[in-house]
Amino acid sequence: MKRIYLDYNASTPLDPEVIKEMVCCMATWGNPSSIHEEGRNLRFIIEQSREKVAKLLGVKSKEIVFTSGGSESDSLALMGLVYGDNQKRTHIVVSAMEHHAVLETAAALKKRGYEISYVPASKEGIIDCEKITSSLTDRTLLVSVQSANNETGVCQPVEQIAQLCKQKGIFFHSDIVQSVGKVPLDIKEFSLASLSAHKFYGPKGVGILYVKDGIPFERVIYGGGQEKGKRGGTENVIGIVGLAKALEISLSDMDNQRQRQFQLIEKLWDKIADLPGIERVGNPLRRVPNTLLVTFSTLQGHDLLIGLDLAGIAASSGSACMSGTIQPSHVLMAMGYDRQRAGSSIRFSIGKYTTEEEIDEAAQRIKKVVNNHLKISSLMI
Repeated sequence: MKRIYLDYNASTPLDPEVIKEMVCCMATWGNPSSIHEEGRNLRFIIEQSREKVAKLLGVKSKEIVFTSGGSESDSLALMGLVYGDNQKRTHIVVSAMEHHAVLETAAALKKRGYEISYVPASKEGIIDCEKITSSLTDRTLLVSVQSANNETGVCQPVEQIAQLCKQKGIFFHSDIVQSVGKVPLDIKEFSLASLSAHKFYGPKGVGILYVKDGIPFERVIYGGGQEKGKRGGTENVIGIVGLAKALEISLSDMDNQRQRQFQLIEKLWDKIADLPGIERVGNPLRRVPNTLLVTFSTLQGHDLLIGLDLAGIAASSGSACMSGTIQPSHVLMAMGYDRQRAGSSIRFSIGKYTTEEEIDEAAQRIKKVVNNHLKISSLMI
């Protein structure tokens, strides 16, 4: 049985062109911080990649900080700004749907005396700018809102929120991990933005934090002056090269992929929409084109995931198992769903290697798995 991968939001396959670029770089050695020729060669490669990334994103090269991935970039954005803030403002606003890297960093800052305001979303999964405005105070340092949610795929009005923050002298951070290569996004007006290479066909273990020039920022990782003093540690040269190439390819192919993936996701939804108790989550139009999140009225997401995996389909659930207890999706809870619905979510996310034939086959397998679970569930009542 051929496996069908429908979990591109979790991680994407490496693009063959990216692999070639990384392999060419593997013959290099030395430390990029060393002054000898071997070190200088690596430093040149890093700075060449930084220039490429900056040009692709439309920002300055000195505003690009290479990290280990999206989670570090999110955490570093919040912590670095808090440590660097000269005015010592103590209030932070985040959407309640943020990635755990943002939410857990905010929770850690709360323990240190910072006040955190969590902004809920509408039933369609959209953050209301008016609710952001009403949360702001004269002590607000930062607002952090994802550009596109990793579970629902719903796009947020981040450009509008960024302008609002700019007018009030408040910094704005956006986790744009799920938007890169999927929808156009201009980050120049943001204060900070987080990216991760393995979400756009690059390698794992490397990411970017965009830090706008002039933002007060203090490093969190000490031990070296790398990344212009913003992030200590020897750079992942091979990963950085792969990231730059992956970003180049993804942005150049974005327009073609947007239309194709949107049509494939709509086809998948059309084929499974008649399943009993199914509900599509989030605004169906205001979203990245590759994502479909559904819930069920009586079934559990983790049970369905196991069934789908056995049926040869890789997908994801928004719920999480903690200490032996299934915790419902915090994203759906923030959207006003009850615990049952929030615990029954399944996310299907596709990519550039997904075919129409796979969508047809996946729909058949999904319907079979769900109907089997419904039969078992009815026998247990």
